[in-house]
Amino acid sequence: MEFVKYLASQGLSDCSLLSGSRFHMRRWVLGTYRGAFVVLVIILSGCEVLPGHWRPGWNQPWPTGTPVPDTAASWKVGELEKQDGRLVAMAISGGGSRAANFGAAVMLELDQRKLLGQVDVISGVSGGTLPAAYYVLGQQKAGPFTEEAVRTTFGYDFQSSWLRRWFLPQNIFRYWLTDFTRSDIMVQVFNNRLYHHATFGDFRPHPKILINSTTHNDHTRFTFTDDRFQDLHSSLAQYQIANAINASSAFPAVFDDVTLQQYTDPPRYLHLYDGGPMDNLGIQSILEFLGRAVTGTALDMLFPNGCLIIVVDAATSSSNDELAERQSSRRFIDYFINTNALDAVDAMLNAARTNLLTSLGLAPVDQKVRGEVSISDLHQCRCEVRHVALRHLLYRDKDEELAARVTRIKTKFWVSAEEQDDLFTAAKLLMKELEDSHLLPDASLKTQCGTHAAAAQK
Repeated sequence: MEFVKYLASQGLSDCSLLSGSRFHMRRWVLGTYRGAFVVLVIILSGCEVLPGHWRPGWNQPWPTGTPVPDTAASWKVGELEKQDGRLVAMAISGGGSRAANFGAAVMLELDQRKLLGQVDVISGVSGGTLPAAYYVLGQQKAGPFTEEAVRTTFGYDFQSSWLRRWFLPQNIFRYWLTDFTRSDIMVQVFNNRLYHHATFGDFRPHPKILINSTTHNDHTRFTFTDDRFQDLHSSLAQYQIANAINASSAFPAVFDDVTLQQYTDPPRYLHLYDGGPMDNLGIQSILEFLGRAVTGTALDMLFPNGCLIIVVDAATSSSNDELAERQSSRRFIDYFINTNALDAVDAMLNAARTNLLTSLGLAPVDQKVRGEVSISDLHQCRCEVRHVALRHLLYRDKDEELAARVTRIKTKFWVSAEEQDDLFTAAKLLMKELEDSHLLPDASLKTQCGTHAAAAQK
Protein backbone atom coordinates (compact mmCIF):
# COMPACT_ATOMS: atom_id res chain seq x y z
CA MET A 1 0.00 0.00 0.00
CA GLU A 2 2.82 2.44 0.83
CA PHE A 3 4.40 1.72 -2.55
CA VAL A 4 1.14 2.53 -4.37
CA LYS A 5 0.78 5.78 -2.40
CA TYR A 6 4.30 6.74 -3.38
CA LEU A 7 3.55 6.15 -7.06
CA ALA A 8 0.43 8.26 -6.84
CA SER A 9 2.36 11.11 -5.24
CA GLN A 10 4.81 11.03 -8.14
CA GLY A 11 2.04 11.06 -10.73
CA LEU A 12 2.97 7.60 -11.88
CA SER A 13 0.97 4.52 -12.65
CA ASP A 14 1.98 0.88 -12.74
CA CYS A 15 2.14 1.20 -16.55
CA SER A 16 4.45 4.19 -16.47
CA LEU A 17 6.70 2.35 -14.09
CA LEU A 18 6.85 -0.62 -16.40
CA SER A 19 7.65 1.68 -19.28
CA GLY A 20 10.91 2.74 -17.69
CA SER A 21 10.56 4.68 -14.44
CA ARG A 22 13.22 2.60 -12.74
CA PHE A 23 14.67 5.72 -11.21
CA HIS A 24 11.54 6.33 -9.15
CA MET A 25 11.33 2.74 -8.05
CA ARG A 26 14.96 2.77 -6.96
CA ARG A 27 14.39 6.03 -5.07
CA TRP A 28 11.36 4.61 -3.22
CA VAL A 29 13.14 1.38 -2.34
CA LEU A 30 16.20 3.23 -1.01
CA GLY A 31 13.99 5.52 1.07
CA THR A 32 12.10 2.58 2.50
CA TYR A 33 15.29 0.75 3.45
CA ARG A 34 16.76 3.88 5.03
CA GLY A 35 13.65 4.23 7.24
CA ALA A 36 13.73 0.57 8.20
CA PHE A 37 17.43 0.85 9.01
CA VAL A 38 16.83 3.80 11.35
CA VAL A 39 14.08 1.87 13.20
CA LEU A 40 16.33 -1.19 13.47
CA VAL A 41 19.20 0.85 14.91
CA ILE A 42 16.87 2.37 17.51
CA ILE A 43 15.57 -1.06 18.53
CA LEU A 44 18.97 -2.70 18.75
CA SER A 45 20.50 0.18 20.67
CA GLY A 46 17.84 -0.17 23.36
CA CYS A 47 17.50 3.61 23.57
CA GLU A 48 14.68 5.22 25.47
CA VAL A 49 13.64 7.49 22.63
CA LEU A 50 10.63 8.97 24.42
CA PRO A 51 11.37 10.75 27.71
CA GLY A 52 9.47 10.44 30.97
CA HIS A 53 8.06 7.55 32.98
CA TRP A 54 6.13 5.07 30.90
CA ARG A 55 6.29 2.40 33.59
CA PRO A 56 2.99 1.90 35.46
CA GLY A 57 2.78 2.69 39.15
CA TRP A 58 5.93 4.82 39.48
CA ASN A 59 6.31 5.88 43.12
CA GLN A 60 5.23 9.48 43.61
CA PRO A 61 6.83 12.27 45.69
CA TRP A 62 5.38 13.18 49.07
CA PRO A 63 5.55 16.74 50.42
CA THR A 64 8.30 17.26 52.97
CA GLY A 65 6.96 17.80 56.49
CA THR A 66 3.59 16.25 55.71
CA PRO A 67 2.75 13.16 57.82
CA VAL A 68 2.95 9.96 55.75
CA PRO A 69 -0.20 7.79 55.90
CA ASP A 70 0.17 4.50 57.77
CA THR A 71 -0.43 1.22 55.95
CA ALA A 72 -0.40 -2.45 56.93
CA ALA A 73 3.16 -2.62 55.58
CA SER A 74 4.73 -1.35 58.78
CA TRP A 75 7.20 -2.34 61.49
CA LYS A 76 4.96 -0.80 64.14
CA VAL A 77 3.28 -3.02 66.72
CA GLY A 78 -0.20 -1.65 67.31
CA GLU A 79 -3.17 -2.53 69.45
CA LEU A 80 -4.50 -4.96 66.86
CA GLU A 81 -1.34 -7.05 67.20
CA LYS A 82 -1.30 -6.89 71.00
CA GLN A 83 -5.00 -7.30 71.77
CA ASP A 84 -4.88 -11.08 72.41
CA GLY A 85 -1.46 -11.02 74.07
CA ARG A 86 -0.04 -13.34 71.42
CA LEU A 87 1.95 -12.84 68.22
CA VAL A 88 1.40 -15.26 65.36
CA ALA A 89 3.52 -14.60 62.26
CA MET A 90 3.56 -16.40 58.94
CA ALA A 91 6.35 -16.52 56.36
CA ILE A 92 5.49 -17.82 52.89
CA SER A 93 8.43 -18.84 50.71
CA GLY A 94 9.13 -18.18 47.06
CA GLY A 95 8.56 -20.68 44.30
CA GLY A 96 6.25 -19.17 41.67
CA SER A 97 2.74 -20.61 41.37
CA ARG A 98 3.81 -23.67 43.35
CA ALA A 99 4.48 -21.45 46.37
CA ALA A 100 1.37 -19.35 45.75
CA ASN A 101 -0.93 -22.38 45.74
CA PHE A 102 0.77 -24.17 48.63
CA GLY A 103 0.81 -21.00 50.71
CA ALA A 104 -2.85 -20.30 49.98
CA ALA A 105 -3.77 -23.92 50.81
CA VAL A 106 -2.01 -23.71 54.20
CA MET A 107 -3.81 -20.43 54.92
CA LEU A 108 -7.14 -22.08 54.12
CA GLU A 109 -6.30 -24.91 56.52
CA LEU A 110 -5.61 -22.36 59.25
CA ASP A 111 -8.87 -20.59 58.40
CA GLN A 112 -10.85 -23.83 58.77
CA ARG A 113 -9.39 -24.15 62.28
CA LYS A 114 -10.30 -20.53 63.14
CA LEU A 115 -6.60 -19.67 63.34
CA LEU A 116 -5.99 -17.50 60.26
CA GLY A 117 -7.64 -14.53 61.96
CA GLN A 118 -5.05 -14.82 64.75
CA VAL A 119 -2.16 -14.21 62.32
CA ASP A 120 -0.70 -10.77 63.02
CA VAL A 121 2.07 -10.54 60.43
CA ILE A 122 2.52 -12.18 57.02
CA SER A 123 5.86 -12.02 55.23
CA GLY A 124 6.15 -13.15 51.63
CA VAL A 125 8.80 -13.64 48.98
CA SER A 126 8.25 -14.02 45.24
CA GLY A 127 5.35 -16.43 44.61
CA GLY A 128 4.49 -16.44 48.32
CA THR A 129 3.53 -12.76 48.14
CA LEU A 130 0.58 -13.48 45.82
CA PRO A 131 -1.74 -15.13 48.38
CA ALA A 132 -0.41 -12.91 51.18
CA ALA A 133 -1.41 -9.70 49.40
CA TYR A 134 -4.68 -11.21 48.14
CA TYR A 135 -5.71 -12.16 51.69
CA VAL A 136 -4.70 -8.87 53.34
CA LEU A 137 -6.55 -6.87 50.67
CA GLY A 138 -9.75 -8.64 51.68
CA GLN A 139 -12.89 -9.61 49.84
CA GLN A 140 -13.95 -6.15 48.68
CA LYS A 141 -10.64 -5.28 47.02
CA ALA A 142 -9.42 -8.74 45.92
CA GLY A 143 -12.01 -11.48 46.32
CA PRO A 144 -13.37 -14.10 48.73
CA PHE A 145 -10.83 -16.28 50.52
CA THR A 146 -12.60 -19.58 49.95
CA GLU A 147 -11.13 -22.75 48.49
CA GLU A 148 -13.10 -22.41 45.26
CA ALA A 149 -12.10 -18.78 44.76
CA VAL A 150 -8.48 -19.38 45.75
CA ARG A 151 -8.12 -22.36 43.42
CA THR A 152 -9.50 -20.33 40.51
CA THR A 153 -7.36 -17.30 41.33
CA PHE A 154 -4.00 -19.03 41.76
CA GLY A 155 -4.61 -21.78 39.25
CA TYR A 156 -4.49 -19.14 36.52
CA ASP A 157 -1.72 -19.31 33.91
CA PHE A 158 0.01 -16.00 34.64
CA GLN A 159 2.98 -16.99 32.50
CA SER A 160 1.03 -17.44 29.23
CA SER A 161 -0.87 -14.23 29.86
CA TRP A 162 2.45 -12.42 30.27
CA LEU A 163 3.76 -13.84 27.00
CA ARG A 164 0.57 -12.95 25.10
CA ARG A 165 0.72 -9.37 26.32
CA TRP A 166 4.15 -8.99 24.73
CA PHE A 167 2.41 -8.75 21.35
CA LEU A 168 -0.14 -6.09 22.22
CA PRO A 169 0.61 -3.09 19.96
CA GLN A 170 0.85 -0.64 22.85
CA ASN A 171 3.29 -2.90 24.70
CA ILE A 172 5.49 -3.39 21.62
CA PHE A 173 5.66 0.37 21.15
CA ARG A 174 6.47 1.13 24.80
CA TYR A 175 8.90 -1.76 25.23
CA TRP A 176 11.20 -0.71 22.38
CA LEU A 177 10.91 3.07 22.61
CA THR A 178 10.49 3.90 26.33
CA ASP A 179 11.62 2.78 29.78
CA PHE A 180 8.75 0.21 29.82
CA THR A 181 10.10 -3.30 30.55
CA ARG A 182 9.14 -6.98 30.64
CA SER A 183 8.44 -6.59 34.35
CA ASP A 184 5.81 -3.96 33.60
CA ILE A 185 3.98 -6.45 31.40
CA MET A 186 3.75 -8.81 34.40
CA VAL A 187 2.44 -5.91 36.48
CA GLN A 188 -0.40 -5.66 33.95
CA VAL A 189 -1.15 -9.37 34.47
CA PHE A 190 -1.15 -9.07 38.28
CA ASN A 191 -3.40 -6.03 38.14
CA ASN A 192 -5.80 -7.62 35.68
CA ARG A 193 -6.16 -10.91 37.54
CA LEU A 194 -5.45 -10.18 41.21
CA TYR A 195 -5.09 -6.66 42.54
CA HIS A 196 -7.04 -4.39 40.15
CA HIS A 197 -4.66 -1.43 40.62
CA ALA A 198 -5.09 -1.48 44.40
CA THR A 199 -2.45 0.33 46.44
CA PHE A 200 -0.87 -0.30 49.84
CA GLY A 201 -3.40 2.16 51.23
CA ASP A 202 -6.12 -0.34 50.32
CA PHE A 203 -4.77 -3.08 52.60
CA ARG A 204 -6.78 -3.87 55.70
CA PRO A 205 -5.03 -2.66 58.89
CA HIS A 206 -4.60 -6.23 60.17
CA PRO A 207 -2.61 -8.37 59.64
CA LYS A 208 0.64 -6.58 58.85
CA ILE A 209 2.17 -7.49 55.50
CA LEU A 210 5.87 -7.53 54.62
CA ILE A 211 6.76 -7.93 50.93
CA ASN A 212 10.45 -8.64 50.39
CA SER A 213 12.74 -7.94 47.48
CA THR A 214 16.48 -7.50 46.82
CA THR A 215 18.20 -4.16 46.16
CA HIS A 216 20.37 -4.39 43.05
CA ASN A 217 22.36 -1.34 44.17
CA ASP A 218 23.94 -2.97 47.24
CA HIS A 219 22.55 -6.54 47.27
CA THR A 220 20.61 -6.16 50.51
CA ARG A 221 17.06 -7.08 51.46
CA PHE A 222 14.42 -4.48 50.67
CA THR A 223 11.12 -4.75 52.54
CA PHE A 224 8.24 -2.55 51.37
CA THR A 225 7.38 -0.55 54.50
CA ASP A 226 6.15 2.94 55.30
CA ASP A 227 9.52 3.83 56.82
CA ARG A 228 11.45 2.74 53.74
CA PHE A 229 9.28 4.82 51.43
CA GLN A 230 9.51 7.80 53.76
CA ASP A 231 13.29 7.62 53.25
CA LEU A 232 12.57 7.96 49.53
CA HIS A 233 10.40 11.05 50.23
CA SER A 234 7.51 9.05 48.87
CA SER A 235 4.31 7.49 50.24
CA LEU A 236 3.80 3.73 50.19
CA ALA A 237 0.03 4.23 50.59
CA GLN A 238 -0.14 5.44 46.98
CA TYR A 239 2.07 2.68 45.53
CA GLN A 240 0.47 -0.12 43.53
CA ILE A 241 0.62 -3.56 45.15
CA ALA A 242 1.20 -5.27 41.80
CA ASN A 243 4.50 -3.40 41.40
CA ALA A 244 5.74 -4.61 44.78
CA ILE A 245 4.68 -8.19 44.01
CA ASN A 246 6.56 -7.98 40.73
CA ALA A 247 9.65 -6.59 42.46
CA SER A 248 9.60 -9.53 44.87
CA SER A 249 9.26 -12.08 42.06
CA ALA A 250 11.37 -10.46 39.31
CA PHE A 251 13.71 -13.38 38.69
CA PRO A 252 16.96 -12.07 37.12
CA ALA A 253 17.44 -12.74 33.38
CA VAL A 254 13.68 -13.21 32.95
CA PHE A 255 12.37 -9.96 34.42
CA ASP A 256 13.87 -6.50 34.58
CA ASP A 257 14.50 -4.59 37.80
CA VAL A 258 11.65 -2.61 39.32
CA THR A 259 12.81 0.97 39.94
CA LEU A 260 12.00 3.30 42.83
CA GLN A 261 12.91 6.97 42.78
CA GLN A 262 14.31 8.81 45.78
CA TYR A 263 13.13 12.39 45.50
CA THR A 264 16.33 14.27 46.26
CA ASP A 265 18.33 16.78 44.28
CA PRO A 266 19.77 15.23 42.18
CA PRO A 267 17.37 12.28 42.17
CA ARG A 268 18.60 8.83 43.20
CA TYR A 269 17.19 5.45 42.24
CA LEU A 270 16.85 1.99 43.77
CA HIS A 271 16.57 -0.99 41.46
CA LEU A 272 14.86 -4.09 42.88
CA TYR A 273 14.65 -7.72 41.83
CA ASP A 274 13.60 -11.11 43.23
CA GLY A 275 13.72 -11.37 47.03
CA GLY A 276 14.87 -15.00 46.89
CA PRO A 277 18.66 -14.42 46.76
CA MET A 278 18.56 -12.71 50.17
CA ASP A 279 15.97 -14.91 51.90
CA ASN A 280 13.67 -17.15 49.91
CA LEU A 281 11.74 -18.12 53.06
CA GLY A 282 10.68 -14.63 54.16
CA ILE A 283 11.87 -15.24 57.72
CA GLN A 284 14.39 -12.42 58.07
CA SER A 285 11.78 -9.67 57.89
CA ILE A 286 9.73 -11.46 60.58
CA LEU A 287 12.82 -11.53 62.81
CA GLU A 288 13.41 -7.84 62.11
CA PHE A 289 9.79 -7.11 63.04
CA LEU A 290 10.29 -8.91 66.37
CA GLY A 291 13.65 -7.23 66.98
CA ARG A 292 12.17 -3.79 66.49
CA ALA A 293 9.14 -4.64 68.66
CA VAL A 294 11.17 -5.63 71.73
CA THR A 295 13.55 -2.66 71.70
CA GLY A 296 13.68 -1.47 75.31
CA THR A 297 11.25 -4.13 76.51
CA ALA A 298 10.74 -7.91 76.48
CA LEU A 299 8.74 -10.31 74.34
CA ASP A 300 6.80 -11.71 77.31
CA MET A 301 5.72 -8.21 78.28
CA LEU A 302 4.31 -7.54 74.80
CA PHE A 303 3.00 -11.03 74.08
CA PRO A 304 2.66 -13.08 77.30
CA ASN A 305 0.36 -15.60 75.60
CA GLY A 306 3.00 -16.80 73.20
CA CYS A 307 4.94 -16.08 70.05
CA LEU A 308 4.75 -18.38 67.05
CA ILE A 309 6.24 -18.22 63.53
CA ILE A 310 4.71 -20.52 60.90
CA VAL A 311 7.12 -21.05 57.99
CA VAL A 312 5.36 -22.21 54.82
CA ASP A 313 8.11 -23.66 52.66
CA ALA A 314 7.48 -24.66 49.03
CA ALA A 315 11.08 -25.69 48.29
CA THR A 316 11.34 -28.73 46.03
CA SER A 317 13.72 -31.67 46.05
CA SER A 318 17.37 -30.66 45.75
CA SER A 319 18.42 -33.85 43.95
CA ASN A 320 18.12 -34.65 40.25
CA ASP A 321 18.21 -38.42 39.91
CA GLU A 322 17.67 -38.27 36.15
CA LEU A 323 21.18 -36.91 35.58
CA ALA A 324 22.72 -40.16 36.78
CA GLU A 325 21.07 -41.98 33.89
CA ARG A 326 22.25 -39.61 31.16
CA GLN A 327 25.62 -39.54 29.44
CA SER A 328 25.35 -35.79 28.88
CA SER A 329 23.47 -33.21 30.94
CA ARG A 330 23.00 -30.99 27.89
CA ARG A 331 19.46 -30.47 26.64
CA PHE A 332 18.19 -28.74 23.51
CA ILE A 333 17.99 -25.33 25.17
CA ASP A 334 21.61 -25.68 26.35
CA TYR A 335 22.76 -25.27 22.75
CA PHE A 336 21.73 -21.63 23.10
CA ILE A 337 22.07 -20.88 26.83
CA ASN A 338 23.46 -23.10 29.56
CA THR A 339 20.75 -23.87 32.08
CA ASN A 340 23.29 -25.14 34.61
CA ALA A 341 23.48 -21.49 35.69
CA LEU A 342 19.97 -21.92 37.12
CA ASP A 343 21.08 -25.07 38.92
CA ALA A 344 23.98 -23.13 40.43
CA VAL A 345 21.52 -20.49 41.71
CA ASP A 346 19.34 -23.25 43.19
CA ALA A 347 22.37 -24.72 44.96
CA MET A 348 23.18 -21.38 46.59
CA LEU A 349 19.55 -20.82 47.61
CA ASN A 350 19.41 -24.31 49.09
CA ALA A 351 22.55 -23.71 51.16
CA ALA A 352 21.17 -20.41 52.48
CA ARG A 353 17.86 -22.11 53.27
CA THR A 354 19.58 -24.88 55.22
CA ASN A 355 21.63 -22.41 57.26
CA LEU A 356 18.61 -20.28 58.10
CA LEU A 357 16.42 -23.21 59.12
CA THR A 358 19.24 -24.62 61.24
CA SER A 359 19.49 -21.29 63.08
CA LEU A 360 15.80 -21.71 63.95
CA GLY A 361 16.45 -25.05 65.62
CA LEU A 362 15.00 -27.02 62.71
CA ALA A 363 17.87 -29.44 62.16
CA PRO A 364 17.89 -32.00 60.73
CA VAL A 365 16.36 -29.80 58.05
CA ASP A 366 13.15 -31.11 56.44
CA GLN A 367 12.70 -33.72 59.13
CA LYS A 368 12.00 -31.54 62.13
CA VAL A 369 8.84 -29.42 62.23
CA ARG A 370 9.24 -27.71 65.62
CA GLY A 371 11.94 -25.18 66.44
CA GLU A 372 12.48 -21.89 68.22
CA VAL A 373 14.45 -18.69 67.83
CA SER A 374 15.97 -16.56 70.57
CA ILE A 375 14.97 -12.91 70.69
CA SER A 376 17.44 -10.22 71.79
CA ASP A 377 15.29 -8.65 74.48
CA LEU A 378 15.54 -7.86 78.19
CA HIS A 379 14.35 -11.31 79.33
CA GLN A 380 16.07 -13.62 76.81
CA CYS A 381 12.73 -14.76 75.43
CA ARG A 382 12.13 -17.20 72.61
CA CYS A 383 9.60 -17.52 69.82
CA GLU A 384 8.29 -20.91 68.73
CA VAL A 385 8.67 -21.96 65.07
CA ARG A 386 6.63 -24.43 63.00
CA HIS A 387 7.99 -25.59 59.65
CA VAL A 388 5.33 -26.61 57.09
CA ALA A 389 7.37 -27.85 54.14
CA LEU A 390 6.72 -29.90 51.02
CA ARG A 391 10.01 -31.70 51.62
CA HIS A 392 8.65 -33.12 54.88
CA LEU A 393 6.60 -35.49 52.76
CA LEU A 394 9.80 -37.13 51.54
CA TYR A 395 10.49 -38.44 55.06
CA ARG A 396 7.08 -39.99 55.66
CA ASP A 397 6.48 -43.72 55.26
CA LYS A 398 3.29 -43.10 53.31
CA ASP A 399 2.13 -41.02 50.36
CA GLU A 400 5.47 -41.55 48.60
CA GLU A 401 4.01 -40.91 45.15
CA LEU A 402 2.47 -37.62 46.29
CA ALA A 403 5.78 -36.59 47.84
CA ALA A 404 7.64 -37.34 44.62
CA ARG A 405 5.18 -35.32 42.54
CA VAL A 406 4.93 -32.16 44.66
CA THR A 407 8.69 -31.92 45.19
CA ARG A 408 9.24 -32.05 41.43
CA ILE A 409 6.88 -29.23 40.44
CA LYS A 410 8.95 -26.68 38.55
CA THR A 411 9.16 -23.03 39.54
CA LYS A 412 6.94 -21.25 37.03
CA PHE A 413 3.96 -18.93 37.04
CA TRP A 414 1.36 -21.59 36.29
CA VAL A 415 0.30 -24.97 37.62
CA SER A 416 -1.72 -27.74 36.07
CA ALA A 417 -4.97 -28.86 37.68
CA GLU A 418 -3.24 -32.05 38.85
CA GLU A 419 -0.35 -30.11 40.39
CA GLN A 420 -2.76 -27.81 42.20
CA ASP A 421 -4.69 -30.79 43.58
CA ASP A 422 -1.43 -32.30 44.87
CA LEU A 423 -0.39 -29.05 46.55
CA PHE A 424 -3.73 -28.67 48.33
CA THR A 425 -3.62 -32.32 49.39
CA ALA A 426 -0.09 -31.84 50.74
CA ALA A 427 -1.22 -28.83 52.77
CA LYS A 428 -4.11 -30.81 54.28
CA LEU A 429 -1.82 -33.70 55.28
CA LEU A 430 0.90 -31.52 56.78
CA MET A 431 -1.50 -29.32 58.75
CA LYS A 432 -3.37 -32.37 60.04
CA GLU A 433 -0.08 -33.72 61.38
CA LEU A 434 0.64 -30.46 63.17
CA GLU A 435 -2.84 -30.50 64.67
CA ASP A 436 -2.55 -34.13 65.80
CA SER A 437 0.82 -33.32 67.41
CA HIS A 438 -0.72 -30.33 69.27
CA LEU A 439 1.70 -27.93 67.57
CA LEU A 440 -0.84 -25.34 66.44
CA PRO A 441 -1.67 -22.28 68.60
CA ASP A 442 -3.87 -23.05 71.60
CA ALA A 443 -4.39 -21.88 75.18
CA SER A 444 -1.25 -23.71 76.37
CA LEU A 445 1.07 -21.55 74.23
CA LYS A 446 3.01 -19.13 76.43
CA THR A 447 6.12 -17.05 75.82
CA GLN A 448 9.16 -18.78 77.30
CA CYS A 449 12.06 -16.67 78.58
CA GLY A 450 15.42 -17.11 80.29
CA THR A 451 17.88 -19.89 79.64
CA HIS A 452 16.62 -23.41 79.01
CA ALA A 453 18.19 -24.51 82.32
CA ALA A 454 16.33 -21.81 84.24
CA ALA A 455 13.10 -22.66 82.44
CA ALA A 456 13.51 -26.32 83.32
CA GLN A 457 13.98 -25.47 87.05
CA LYS A 458 10.70 -23.57 87.02
